[in-house]
Amino acid sequence: MDKYKVIGLLGEGSFGRVYKAKKNSDGNFVAFKVISKRGRLSKELKGLRRECEIQRFLHHPNIIQMLDSFETENELVVITEFADKELNAILGKEQYLPENRVQTIVWDLVSALYYLHSHRVLHRDLKPQNILLDSSNCAKLCDFGFARNMSTGTHVLTSIKGTPLYMAPELIEEQPYDHNVDLWSLGCIIYELLVGKPPFRTTSILHLIRLIRHEPIQWPTFISENCISFLKGLLQKNPSERLSWPEILNHPFVEGHILICDDAPSMALTRPMSANTLQAKEQQRKEHVMQKNNSHSRVYRHNVAKSNRSNNKSSKNSNTSNANQSFDGKGLTTDHKEPSKVDDQHVAHTSLEENVLSSSDKASVNNNADGKGGLELNLQHSSDEEKELQTKLLRISIHEESHPIENEEWIVFLQRTIMEVMNGELTTLMQCNLANIVVSPLRNRNASPKVLQYVANIFSLPFVVRNSMENSLETIQKVYLDVKLIPNLVYGSKLLTKRRPTNSSNDSTPTPKNTPVPYAIDTTKSVSDLSGDDLQALEHIYGLICYLVYSDDQFLYQFCDALMILNVYVLIHKLLSLNKKRIKIVNDIIAILTQVLRKTPENYELVNRVILCASLTTDEYLNFINLLRSSNSLLRERTCRFIMSLVKYDKKSFEVIWNEKMKETLEALVYDSMENVRNAAELCLEEINT
Repeated sequence: MDKYKVIGLLGEGSFGRVYKAKKNSDGNFVAFKVISKRGRLSKELKGLRRECEIQRFLHHPNIIQMLDSFETENELVVITEFADKELNAILGKEQYLPENRVQTIVWDLVSALYYLHSHRVLHRDLKPQNILLDSSNCAKLCDFGFARNMSTGTHVLTSIKGTPLYMAPELIEEQPYDHNVDLWSLGCIIYELLVGKPPFRTTSILHLIRLIRHEPIQWPTFISENCISFLKGLLQKNPSERLSWPEILNHPFVEGHILICDDAPSMALTRPMSANTLQAKEQQRKEHVMQKNNSHSRVYRHNVAKSNRSNNKSSKNSNTSNANQSFDGKGLTTDHKEPSKVDDQHVAHTSLEENVLSSSDKASVNNNADGKGGLELNLQHSSDEEKELQTKLLRISIHEESHPIENEEWIVFLQRTIMEVMNGELTTLMQCNLANIVVSPLRNRNASPKVLQYVANIFSLPFVVRNSMENSLETIQKVYLDVKLIPNLVYGSKLLTKRRPTNSSNDSTPTPKNTPVPYAIDTTKSVSDLSGDDLQALEHIYGLICYLVYSDDQFLYQFCDALMILNVYVLIHKLLSLNKKRIKIVNDIIAILTQVLRKTPENYELVNRVILCASLTTDEYLNFINLLRSSNSLLRERTCRFIMSLVKYDKKSFEVIWNEKMKETLEALVYDSMENVRNAAELCLEEINT
């Protein structure tokens, strides 16, 4: 530390703080990155050290040079060369750049990428945010957190890394990939520099995935032939059709301007592969694909067989009189002429009324206690410097926080906030920075269930105590979208129900892969292990989620994204078995899944995975017979409507769950004592028989 003089703070985020500093020996400026070890899992620290090791041996004028690194007891410090401009900030200010200026940046980026690939290094997270410019406008790559050094015997990779807007189609398709993913990302950056936006632009990750897979790129017409030819060569959806490195170096858009170092190893990724290497690469690709397909088909066959066993078992043990029992509850209202039309606001409001008032009215306040704000995290609202699109898209990499949290102080703080909101003080809910403080416990694995319950209560209040808040609802809902309240709520429920490691060696157990996968790994507690406080918190969390997804489609899109990214299929599946313990949780989740099918039928696979994701190691399975025979009339009605939506939008799941006993149960519900249930059962049978 004595070698440097810190001048000032450049920026901070979930990674830590970056300072501008000066070397005492020669007066040159450096960047001083200080990363706190506190609250970080051992896996995160291992990844940070790996990033340092990769960057330490990279020496190229177009790559930020790491000068030094060291660790203290509580911090990891990295010193790099200083570059004073961010390409992302320049784009944010100027929107787009002229072709001649883009071309010089491309020369630098291609030079850097050629060097990386020559040394068998994949960056895997190329984007404007990871490109800096020095005082002479020389572009330099930085941030090697997702970089991977491929051994000479490795020809394809399978782990999913990157930022969605710049992610190659083969990554989206979960196919084995190689250095060509970096070339696609480079093409996306060039496109954005020229046009002012990425090739595919949307606020929903699921929609983005469909665009990247299936939609053609709209090519700009105002750029030169050489530029458009180079761009098209990089943005080929089939990786084998993208420009190869020899073709890139000889392309007229960059030819003669690429800085090539002479220290490339013999097995560089930039060189044409021999016949033997191509054969080995293809064999690795086939093995990965076969392993994935075998795993998926084995799980699916197991679940189909389990479905039959479970439903047969329930038909023997269930009391058929339950089909006619009634409970005076509110339900989905339906027009016979438009079977798919439901009163969204009725469903939404029903899911909140009971929860919020019952707990918020009892809140007590201790004016001497003060709440503590949380750290900046991956799910937090993005900084103002980032583009609007980036603030709306979820980040793929999501990690739980484990720093200590004073639960009792948080409860007092949240109780006081509840009273303030009920008294008309809405500032906390109308400003993103303040709302983020309240959201932060949802991302902390040490937060108590009671804290999570109060967090959900606070965000529910505007929709329950409406008299003084009606004029502010639009602003409040926008804040909820901006701080990504839905994904945070889902994440909070995931942490709440996550099985804890039994020993310290497992302390860094990773979150399941945060990409589209057919079936989830079961890391959740059994429902029998959930405490009363756990269930109470879950009831409030999913009551709020239910309200929000019915109140605005943007919340529904965020829920679909969160369901996929956070890989909570097993969690939702298990919560649906709580019809004996917490009927309201089941009611709300059934309503949410029905809304997913009704409003976004293209996301039927998400619902399919919830229904059919029973773990290979558990006997639990979603029992529709029990749901249809519930003593709660609202659950009977909603289950009928859910099955009707399955018939319309997800035949695959319906065929797995359908059997004679379910048919008999539905036919019995046509004579239910509750009119809403009778109507729903009749419409469901009509849909099945058409």
